[in-house]
Amino acid sequence: MIDPMKPKVSVVIPTRNTRKYTLLALGSLHDQERIPLEIILVDDGSNDGTIEAVSEEYPDVRCLRIDVSKGFTGAANLGVRATTGNLIWLLNSDTVVCPGATEHLISNFDRDPNLGISGAALSYPDGAAQWSGGRFPSHLWLFGQASGLPDLLGRLPMWRKLKPVSGTATREVDWVTGAAMALRRKVWDDVGPLHDDYRFYCQDLDLCWRAKKKGWKVEILPDVRVVHHQGGTIRSAPDAVGAVHATHMWSDLVNFFVIHHGAQAAFRASRSIQIGGWFRVVSRKIATPLIARSIRKQWQADTGSYARALREIA
Repeated sequence: MIDPMKPKVSVVIPTRNTRKYTLLALGSLHDQERIPLEIILVDDGSNDGTIEAVSEEYPDVRCLRIDVSKGFTGAANLGVRATTGNLIWLLNSDTVVCPGATEHLISNFDRDPNLGISGAALSYPDGAAQWSGGRFPSHLWLFGQASGLPDLLGRLPMWRKLKPVSGTATREVDWVTGAAMALRRKVWDDVGPLHDDYRFYCQDLDLCWRAKKKGWKVEILPDVRVVHHQGGTIRSAPDAVGAVHATHMWSDLVNFFVIHHGAQAAFRASRSIQIGGWFRVVSRKIATPLIARSIRKQWQADTGSYARALREIA
C-alpha cells in the first residue's frame, strides 16, 4: 500500500557559507503548493551561521552538519543517503525554485518511465536564459569553453536566434547541470553515488554519462523553471573569475576524459583546452590597453588566473 504521507520528492541542498542564498532557496520550496517535500540541507562546514538560521526559520527542514568540509560531492552524497522519496532533486544553495516547478517535475517523470534524469530551465536573476545542459563535451566544445568565444558570440542578438539557450519544448540531451538536477531513485541505485574524483565540476556530467550508458533518458524540462545565482559558492575562492573557477573546471574536464575515455583522449582534450585557453589569455592581454582604467586591474588579475589554470593542466 502506498503511504500518502511519504514525500514523492526529496530535495537535497548542499551548502557552504551561503546563508543568504540558502534561505532564499528554502523559501521558494516552501512556496510550492500541494506538494509534500522532504527537504534535507547538508551544511558542509559553514561558519556563517547557516544551519542556525535555517533551524530557526524552517524547523521542518532536516539539517545535517559536516564539521570538516567534504566538498560538494561528499555533502550531496550524504544528503541523498538520508532521503526517502521516489524522486531525488539536487539543488544548489543559490537557486530559487519558481512557482509550480515541483508539480511539473513530478508530472514529467510520471509521463515517461524511461526518463531517468532531468535538468531545469535555468535563468539568471534578471530573467535571461542560462545554459542548462547539452551534448557530451567534444574537442571543439572544449576549445570554445576555454577560449570564451561562445560568451562573446552570445552577446550578439543574431547569434542567440541561431543558438538559443533554451526553448519551450522538452528536449533530450546527454547531460544536465547539477544546479537543479532531478533523478529517479532507481537511477541513483543503478549508477550512484556522485564520484569524488572531481575537484568542483563534472560530477553531474559523470553521473549523466553513467545513466545514459544504462539506457536512461536525460532531458531538460522547460516547465521546471529555476533561477540560479550562478557561482554563489565559488565566487569567493582564490583564482575564481566571477562565477567560474577555470583551474577547477578545466582540470575536472580533463579528468572526465581520463576516467571515461582513457589517457590518449584526455591528452587531446587537454590540448583543445590549452589552445582555446591561450587564445583567451593572449586576446585579453592585447585588449588590456582598451579596458577602462577603473576595471583594468581586475581584468589583468583575471587574465593571470586563466594563465595559471592553463599551466596547471599543461
